[in-house]
Amino acid sequence: MRGGTSKGVFFKREDLPPEGAERDKVIMKVFGSGDSSQIDGLGGARTHTSKTMIVWKSDRSDVDIDYTFGQVGIEKTSIDYTGNCGNLTSAVATFAIDEKILEAKEPYTLVRMYNTNTQKRIDVKVPVEGDSTKYEGDYWIDGVPTPGARIDVEWHNPGGALTGKLLPTGNPADKIDTGVEVVRASIVDASNPAVFVRARDVGLTGRELPNDVTKDSDMKLERIRSKAAEILGFVEDAREATEKSSHFPYIVLVEESQDYRTVEGKAVKKNEHNILARLFSLQKMHHAYAVTGAICTGAAAKIPGSVVNDIFGSQGKKVVIGHPKGVIDVSVEAVPAGEGTEIKSVTVGRTARRLMAGVAYYTL
Repeated sequence: MRGGTSKGVFFKREDLPPEGAERDKVIMKVFGSGDSSQIDGLGGARTHTSKTMIVWKSDRSDVDIDYTFGQVGIEKTSIDYTGNCGNLTSAVATFAIDEKILEAKEPYTLVRMYNTNTQKRIDVKVPVEGDSTKYEGDYWIDGVPTPGARIDVEWHNPGGALTGKLLPTGNPADKIDTGVEVVRASIVDASNPAVFVRARDVGLTGRELPNDVTKDSDMKLERIRSKAAEILGFVEDAREATEKSSHFPYIVLVEESQDYRTVEGKAVKKNEHNILARLFSLQKMHHAYAVTGAICTGAAAKIPGSVVNDIFGSQGKKVVIGHPKGVIDVSVEAVPAGEGTEIKSVTVGRTARRLMAGVAYYTL
């Protein structure tokens, strides 16, 4: 399935061994993990194409579908079950409909889902034709070369997905001291945790594309991200973070909107977005923008005193993010809560497509 700007192999839970080492081994064999090209499997040899979703009918009274996300290692023979993939979440709902895990009704079916990684509720509004997903449409998302039917994905109360708190440190912004540099940053946990830093504070412009970031800048960003992982308690020592907590938190560079060009050379004007951002996942700049990162960025934009809110201010509930492939927008419902902010929900539009269905062969 393609969901948003990610691609993954989807399984019904009953088609796999029970949760544990054997199941992980089967999945990694199907992907061809342990080789940088994943040549002996179905993986796409990039972080946004080496993902899996495991889906089943929920036993919960208020939910239709449960699902588990796995970031499948490429060179590494491991699966990271920390966090969720927002792009592929849109395709979980369409997969469940097309596999007849739940009954669909025209013209739209609301699929109520529960993500086991983050223990969060997500509702997905899927266009339906007959009893199957309607994939064709005229809605475009940057990072995908063809249009499709719009799928609305709503995250309910996304704050505290991995840490239990929207602001894990209790502060909208902190000074992070890596031992080499000190930077002002905001650590926010909404859908997935991220550490936000102004691009100018690390010697960058915010307009950089994936191949523009130097090795020295990569190392600086990883030092900041690793220290944030230590602050969050994901590792005991920041020096362990690259190995033991490589996926989360994301690190995100933000800046005021500017004119820039995408990786395809398309011009994006400063009035077409209100936050310029670059998200790094697994020590690489994301080719577009992770949806969970967009949710977290949108939430951070609504928190007074955060690095992101310094840029966004009070521009309303729609947050438009400029990224290497274009723009992504999220709609944020936020309300004051005591001295802080509560994020009631975040909604984003995506498209999805069923690429193939069949039998995957592997050897143990």
